[in-house]
Amino acid sequence: MCSSLVAQQQSRKVVSPFSCSARLQGGYEKWLNEDVAYIITAEEKRAFMLLKSDEQLEQFIEAFWRHRDPQPETDENEYRAEYYGRFAYANQNFAFGDVAGWKTDRGRIYITYGKPDEVQKSSSGEVWRYNHLPGLGSNIKFEFVNAEGKGDFRLQQPNL
Repeated sequence: MCSSLVAQQQSRKVVSPFSCSARLQGGYEKWLNEDVAYIITAEEKRAFMLLKSDEQLEQFIEAFWRHRDPQPETDENEYRAEYYGRFAYANQNFAFGDVAGWKTDRGRIYITYGKPDEVQKSSSGEVWRYNHLPGLGSNIKFEFVNAEGKGDFRLQQPNL
């Protein structure tokens, strides 16, 4: 994203002396590229990258979660709490070698869609089935193959 932002700025003859990484300090880069990497839209990411102050970035993050809150009348943002719970679960259960669980294929699917309705395990891998996923349909299956039998589960072409 940084390179495309720089290219856009150069085409407008506005070149920032700071790289995107330098601008996004205080955990903002981690929030963008790790915490919400699977759920932030391209439009949201572009808007985030254009913000200039910590105050604007904080306001954006609050609005980002508020927009996804299924029950805004309550004090807790249930979606945010569940999302970070999924993130923690993925890190605890799907890590492989030195790869954090959230970066694995199973971690990405778990974080994005939640706990599958059914898991079928075999010596060659796992098949996760979801009864229904909004925007994708019913009876959605994701097949993960245990690459080389070492525990590195790779997503195969989903059966949508």
